[in-house]
Amino acid sequence: MTPRHPKLAAVNLGYRAMTVEEVHEVAVHGARLDVTRMRRERVRRSSSVVERALKRGRKIYGLNTYVGHLRDREILPEDMVDYQYQLLAMHARGIGDPMPVQDVRAMMLVRIVGMSHGGSGAHPDVFDTLIRLLNAGVHPIVPQGGSVGASDLTQMAAVGLVLTGRGEAIYHGEVMPAAAALEKAEIECCQLRPKDGLALISANGMSIGTGALAVVDMERLSRLADEIGCLSLEAIGGNFEPLSAEVTGAKPFEGQLAAGKHMRESLSGSYLEDRREGASVQDPVSFRVMPQVHGAMREYIAFARHAVEIELNSSGDNPMVSIRSDDLISNGNFDPLVLGLSFESVRLALAHVAMLSERRINRLRFHGIPAGRMAAWRLRFPFRPYAGPSVHSASALLAEIKHLANPVTLATTLVNPDAEDHSTLAPQSVTLARTLLRRLQTLLTIEAVMACDVLGDAPELPTLGAGSLAVCEAVGDITTEMGEDTSAAVFCEALRKRLFES
Repeated sequence: MTPRHPKLAAVNLGYRAMTVEEVHEVAVHGARLDVTRMRRERVRRSSSVVERALKRGRKIYGLNTYVGHLRDREILPEDMVDYQYQLLAMHARGIGDPMPVQDVRAMMLVRIVGMSHGGSGAHPDVFDTLIRLLNAGVHPIVPQGGSVGASDLTQMAAVGLVLTGRGEAIYHGEVMPAAAALEKAEIECCQLRPKDGLALISANGMSIGTGALAVVDMERLSRLADEIGCLSLEAIGGNFEPLSAEVTGAKPFEGQLAAGKHMRESLSGSYLEDRREGASVQDPVSFRVMPQVHGAMREYIAFARHAVEIELNSSGDNPMVSIRSDDLISNGNFDPLVLGLSFESVRLALAHVAMLSERRINRLRFHGIPAGRMAAWRLRFPFRPYAGPSVHSASALLAEIKHLANPVTLATTLVNPDAEDHSTLAPQSVTLARTLLRRLQTLLTIEAVMACDVLGDAPELPTLGAGSLAVCEAVGDITTEMGEDTSAAVFCEALRKRLFES
């Protein structure tokens, strides 16, 4: 995959904290990263602390000692540099398919931001080379599997290898040896110094980077989930009152207030805003509690954003270089448990949104508005007589989503009982959330199709709200583009991309 043209020409790494949106711009849209002199100076000062620490001769983990269970065994001075290369080689043993380019870019950016805080002790040449790789589009081949969430060691090592001319990379869409990619991009191989290898791998780049991309996608989904739910409410002729400011304000969770406000905006101008004769006294729960359940989703997405941005703008290095105390400190900041747990929580919240959607789909399919087909308004929105995805597909998706919502962070095992006796499985937590998110996108797409089909049975199209009408138009556009003979699978995927990725 080649990053799309950027919305922003460049993202600046300077005095303020970086956001998930900026990670998305660099990773997905290929925006250039510019780094201020202040950040570069902090890296230089951090590297100087390492040089002075070596001269003092005190034992420091990973600098003049080995790592893991050999942490108390000293490295001979003449072997210190070679050991940094060994650290990359011994940890670059991931498994599975290569990570998508946008995920690798996010991971590289996270490591650059982390180094810029001055906690890594990496030499400025390493920092600069990593920036040049990112901006030149030299993307390391990084296996997806192998991290247990106590620094994403295997993934970060695969990136580190490419800096030294080893491993493989993608350059201009072609997979090639790293040395060839560096030569084509006119970037010199990096010569490691003591601490550089450890500085390259001691980071949760995969968890944080993919977490940032997931947050952006989840926030988009939260808005579309509201609009699609509102379209379903219009399709059944439901009640507007449960979405009112008076109701949502009676229990003022921020997420509920935001969801209710957005739903009212989505239904602005809708026929539902007027009280109607014949409407049911009360709609099914899956319609009535949309502000509450979608609001809970918003609360936990916000929690995930908070966790990702704290991790993104912090130092997770071990040992951590302290410029203030001119020393290196062993610590546990590599443990991203808050991030891992935030994605555990958000998966549960997304699963509840999925449960509502599946129930609304069932209601739409079997209790739609009875009337003749092919009403006049279909000339504008030419939906086919229903041949879309079935309620069985929705039910199967919900089963997968519920399974994906199960906790994973407690499944950790002992890697090294003498040293590495706890981990978080944060990358697995994020990966499950992204997989669940994709399933939920498809489920909501099915709901949008079902709602439009019910509306298509009406003698004439009722006046829809601004947000729900936009969804309805997207369904109509895809219907026109795809033609009558398109399978439900192809049609549904095309609509999913239009709604959630365009």
